Amino acid sequence: MEEKATASDARKSKPDPDIVEAAIEESGIEAANLVMIGDTPYDIEAAGRAGIRAIGFRSGGWGDEALRGAVEIYDGPADLLARYDDSLLGKRNQ
Repeated sequence: MEEKATASDARKSKPDPDIVEAAIEESGIEAANLVMIGDTPYDIEAAGRAGIRAIGFRSGGWGDEALRGAVEIYDGPADLLARYDDSLLGKRNQ
């Protein structure tokens, strides 16, 4: 299933949750079953305000303190993949 939300689906930009809420609605999946990956504090805040969990990536230039609120923080995609089995995403597939 491929679903997407674009800037035209939102009236405001992050950290306002409009775009995240549009993506949730478009997906048809309950927010409790979704996880957002973001690399800025604005992504993490928008996810939280929309009621979904967020995984933070330091690859956006932000450190752990700025990404607080994320359920997990990784250096980037490669780091998450290297630790996938122990991650929130990997545990959901077990």
